[in-house]
Amino acid sequence: MAEKFNFTQQRIEKLPTPEKDRKDYYDTDNKKLICRVSASGNKTFCVLKRTSDGKLQRVTLGKCKEMTVDAARKKATLALTDLDNGINPAEKKRIEKIKKITVSELMTQYIEQKGLKLKEGTATDYRKKLGEGFSDWLDKPVNAITREMVAKRHKTLPGNSTSKDNKMRVLRLLMRSALALKIITENPCDVLKKSELDLWSKPTRKNRIIPADSLKEWYEAVLELTNPKAKTYLLLLLYTGLRANEALHLEWKNVDFKNDTVTVMETKNHSNFTTYIPTQLKPYLRSLQELTGDNNFVFPGDNAEGAMAIPRWPLDQITLKTGIEFSSHDLRRTFATIAEASLLPETIIKRLLNHTTDNCVTGGYIRTESNTMKQAIDRIAGFIQDHVSPDIENLVNINKSATH
Repeated sequence: MAEKFNFTQQRIEKLPTPEKDRKDYYDTDNKKLICRVSASGNKTFCVLKRTSDGKLQRVTLGKCKEMTVDAARKKATLALTDLDNGINPAEKKRIEKIKKITVSELMTQYIEQKGLKLKEGTATDYRKKLGEGFSDWLDKPVNAITREMVAKRHKTLPGNSTSKDNKMRVLRLLMRSALALKIITENPCDVLKKSELDLWSKPTRKNRIIPADSLKEWYEAVLELTNPKAKTYLLLLLYTGLRANEALHLEWKNVDFKNDTVTVMETKNHSNFTTYIPTQLKPYLRSLQELTGDNNFVFPGDNAEGAMAIPRWPLDQITLKTGIEFSSHDLRRTFATIAEASLLPETIIKRLLNHTTDNCVTGGYIRTESNTMKQAIDRIAGFIQDHVSPDIENLVNINKSATH
């Protein structure tokens, strides 16, 4: 039978420790208030009540040594009132706690929760944009950020519309996370929507490529570069359509000259991707291997560990020489355009670009053979070769044996 007595601080301190499990004592002043003593010697105040749905619910109020009996009775009354009103005190306490979380703390929590799904570079970029756009908000509680504040900040942020939107997207991402965690009841960034203030800019999709009639001039300028890493990097992008970051972080252990493949690990869509090395590209990679083969990266940076950054100056040199303005990503678009001009099916082009096809009904049924992929790469390389002319090889001094 449960022991009952009028709780006092002195009586609770004298309660014996059970040999095993735990023992509950009931207060005669507040009949739902319990002092639970465990075999470890811990003593805690709690209430136990059967809710309207028939479930027996226990709510821990706190440790006896940290709370007076009067305080425990008051907390017990509040907890019982919440239970009578269908409110879970534990959930209420959790929500009250998370509502105090700051913008900076939420960013840290978001990155930790994403773990390996969020690349280090992406996490760094998120922190940078949040700091640049909202440094004075970092220590504010997330639920203190209002729609009015967001609208005003979007207007006063420095930079062009794209720069503003990119910073706002990071804030929106955090607010969506806060909404899921019930820190807030609405996303203040919704004020930027078209249905409201319509403050998001309308970006035009980039479509710049190296035109077919300019390909020969551009290609010759690439081959005349004195920087072998920059030269091979640009040719790799043109012949494979890899993303710039994927190419820059390519490692020699993932270059297979026997099977003429390169494999990019952990791509943008969180998968490994293998593509093929056409005959025209292979000698440049072989030649570069003699220079950087002792390094992990195909394109190592200036320090011993990191990868090379996008070689801006060689790109500028080509533009100054030819008048052709281009970026690394323009070469990926050029690759895709050449693939289309080579009459390759859209499903093949998507796979060459490592775009997801499972959300396409037809694409979900097709599983492309590796030989089909190799033939597609060779067809694209053939198109390039036809446009830069067969005698282009005279511009390069590469050991013929490098192709073997």
